[in-house]
Amino acid sequence: SVAPRAHVLVAVKELHAAKTRLSGVFDTDDRTGLVLSMLRDTLAVVSDVATVVGVTVVTPDPAVARLARSVGAHVYADPAPVAAESRPEESGTEHGLNAALAAAAEHVRRNESGVDVVALQADLPSLRGGEFGEALAAARTGGRSVVVDHHGTGTARLFSCHPATPLDSRFGPGSAKRHLDSGARPLDGHWPGLRTDVDTADDLDAAQALGVGPAARAALRALE
Repeated sequence: SVAPRAHVLVAVKELHAAKTRLSGVFDTDDRTGLVLSMLRDTLAVVSDVATVVGVTVVTPDPAVARLARSVGAHVYADPAPVAAESRPEESGTEHGLNAALAAAAEHVRRNESGVDVVALQADLPSLRGGEFGEALAAARTGGRSVVVDHHGTGTARLFSCHPATPLDSRFGPGSAKRHLDSGARPLDGHWPGLRTDVDTADDLDAAQALGVGPAARAALRALE
């Protein structure tokens, strides 16, 4: 049998709109630098996982695309946000993001048959490769599954581990419930780095307590 292979999709919105909940702590330039540093660390960890055969960053932002290409990731251009029609609970931006992830997942599956597709948050500065690998092994028992974030409301990672199972991403506020309600299974595991995505100053403190990757560490040191 063929060894399992995974392709990781990482969605990043336009930098000016990223991490607005950190605006009380950092100005726009500092936030932008921090977002890019967390993305760099996240991409470095997942690219190093043996069964990951490709990483694609889904983004409309040219600076994000440049960073992705510089570390060997593919880029899938996220089209401009469109009005949410199919899911009224999503804003236009979220609808555009989920539509772009769906299109990117279909693109990957057309080009790499039999590959597992993983949608991962870009802001996981404490992620460890071992956690990623364990969660991936758990996901491979079938279908769609999610790793819920440390708040219990968001989604750190969404898996589709069967070619006939669409990714059907529903990212945005309260996405954990939306993913679970749509039939995804929650994965249980002690993966603190995988569950600690950074949206607020408290999240950043939690990530630093776990230990962050080298790019985020350098960015935070520069902001002190």
